[in-house]
Amino acid sequence: MVKADEALTLGLVDRVVPADEVYAQAHAWAAKLAQGPALALRAAKESIDTGLETDIETGLTVERNWFAGLFATPDRETGMRSFVEEGPGKAKFQ
Repeated sequence: MVKADEALTLGLVDRVVPADEVYAQAHAWAAKLAQGPALALRAAKESIDTGLETDIETGLTVERNWFAGLFATPDRETGMRSFVEEGPGKAKFQ
């Protein structure tokens, strides 16, 4: 068991919020993620899940395959253009 402030210091969590704000904060974060690049988020989740269940070589192969496949999507173009023109975190994905 790790206390919240220690988990934050160790980088195990992104933020610590009061107990009565957990659900509201989680909902707000989920709403923000839902506006992101769906394919890239799915790829990240699958890569992480697979990496945790397999050896490093298999995990890296899955990640490499997703990375290569995502280059052919409109989200890649949208994200890269927005990053160059407006800076990180401002892309509007379909």
